[in-house]
Amino acid sequence: MKTLIQIVIPVFAATLLAGCTSANYQKGSATGAGLQDSADRMHQGAVKIDTTLTNLNDMVNNPGDLAAQFKKYTASVADLESSAKNVEGKVASMRGKGNEYFNAWDAQTAQIKNEDIKQRSAARKAEMQHKFTDIRMNYTKATEQFKPFLADLKDIQTALATDLTVGGVNSIKGAADKANKDAVPLKATIEDLAGQFKDLGVAMQTGTPQAPPPATQSAAQSAPPPATQPPPQPAAEAKQ
Repeated sequence: MKTLIQIVIPVFAATLLAGCTSANYQKGSATGAGLQDSADRMHQGAVKIDTTLTNLNDMVNNPGDLAAQFKKYTASVADLESSAKNVEGKVASMRGKGNEYFNAWDAQTAQIKNEDIKQRSAARKAEMQHKFTDIRMNYTKATEQFKPFLADLKDIQTALATDLTVGGVNSIKGAADKANKDAVPLKATIEDLAGQFKDLGVAMQTGTPQAPPPATQSAAQSAPPPATQPPPQPAAEAKQ
């Protein structure tokens, strides 16, 4: 006759194992949710690039109340930088959750006795981890593309903080033109990366697939008009 301990220990072990097994899909789902949230924030960042350039171009093309225009531009640069840091934090968190998920997947695959099921699970894990690694690398590339763009915007801000005059605004027109040109491939990279994050996030999400949201205007379609040469200033004003 089995003792109580002989009965309880196997049951407890089986329950613990089942709990660990069921919990790992939740890690995958959490990683998927993080990917989708990051994708949404990337799209918002692309829109904020447009807002920043719109404010910059308004100051270059239609100099009026320069103090008010500069204030709007400065606020939009700060908002863009904050958004980028927010995405960076989200991606770092997602990376940690993803690593935990794939490590646990390896451990659970090792427990599978049926070789066919084990091989299929291992292949599926390798496929998903490859995609996960790819988007991490693509995010790094996008970050390296974004850094000099933001640096130029902040340099324009620094220059105008000292020389907020019509002449000062004219002097940074070349930098404004460059920022508008650099934004085109940068936004394309961001939107493409956001799509990759969204697709993998949906693939890792537990639950019934949701219907895609209705089409909305993309950041590329809402791009601001490029900076143009400001109208000639009267001789007295140009000497400012």
